[in-house]
Amino acid sequence: MLFEHLIYSTVIAIIAGMLWYKYTSRDPSWIIIASAFAPDFDIFSGELLKKFDMIILINGAPITHGDFHNIAFLLLFASAAALVLRLVGMRFGDSFLFAGIGFGAHMFEDALIANPAYAFFWPISGQKFGIGFFDYKPDLYGIASLDVLIVGVIFMVLCGGIRAFYEGKGGIRRIARTVGIAAAIMILMVPVFSIIDIGVAEKVNLIRENGYIDKWSFTQNASWDPTVFHSGNRSAKIEIQGNESNISGAWAGKQVSIKPNTSYIFSAWGKTYGVGGNSSPVVRIVECDVNEKRLRQTDLEFGTGSNDWTMKQIQFITLNNTSKIVVYANIWNGHGTFWFDDVELHEEGTDNNLIDNSGFEDPVKSYFISSFES
Repeated sequence: MLFEHLIYSTVIAIIAGMLWYKYTSRDPSWIIIASAFAPDFDIFSGELLKKFDMIILINGAPITHGDFHNIAFLLLFASAAALVLRLVGMRFGDSFLFAGIGFGAHMFEDALIANPAYAFFWPISGQKFGIGFFDYKPDLYGIASLDVLIVGVIFMVLCGGIRAFYEGKGGIRRIARTVGIAAAIMILMVPVFSIIDIGVAEKVNLIRENGYIDKWSFTQNASWDPTVFHSGNRSAKIEIQGNESNISGAWAGKQVSIKPNTSYIFSAWGKTYGVGGNSSPVVRIVECDVNEKRLRQTDLEFGTGSNDWTMKQIQFITLNNTSKIVVYANIWNGHGTFWFDDVELHEEGTDNNLIDNSGFEDPVKSYFISSFES
């Protein structure tokens, strides 16, 4: 949706400008187009901040694509844009309204191609919404979907015709100015597209449900938390809001090679808050064979309600065909908040913890680039 945002935002600018001009004799609709890419600042913000050794957390995790696609950042952006434009003599109300429309247009356009898309109503709700009207495939040089683009151009011609018919020559001049601004922005974006690896950007879109820290990955409803921890400076967190039982996303560690027919001790510390529903939070260890076929899982259950940090531990003997294990954690058909920390796996009689980054302390890696280099 890199190029289509300009087309669809231009369509909305033509109509919004026509309506606003009718009642106020002002047409600041160019602000809609200038705001067309504002939500996508989240693609670069997290990576840019890391360059300066800075990390800003949203819901306990570093900024990733999708974090700015919500009403909270819409209001922040619209307010900031209106204050800046006020310095050059523009009305605050006009600028705020049209910057908000431009930002919202971007989110609506994203909703058209995905279901679910993003948590548009955050922080009111963390639920992700979408329409998924189009089966989006960036088949036009990687920057656009031809089908989505054609529909947008048709609407742009249609809406331009309506405004030209309604406003006459003055409307044609204003349409030309709007389209010219869109073209100028497109030209300015060309060097940006050339600097950014579009393939990487698309891959980031595909993995936007995921987050990473060293040796671990996490999906929806999960994050890492620098404010609650058993030891060190952070813990892993899983949260299902409300009172309805659901299946959460998961934390998953990297595969670890272990021995068959061997006794191991598996442990983790956990903390719960407001946990209820049909099942309690669990940290699991899954045994796999040499072909990564799942063989068996061993669970550490942490119960319901609200409980302070508690260690759970279990001893087990691996199967005769076990070759690898994976640790993962989730809330299966429940709700509430669960933190876990200091995950350990020891072969009986040794003190060597086989779980890397067991306390979630290692820095966040730059997966925006490094995960696609291999």
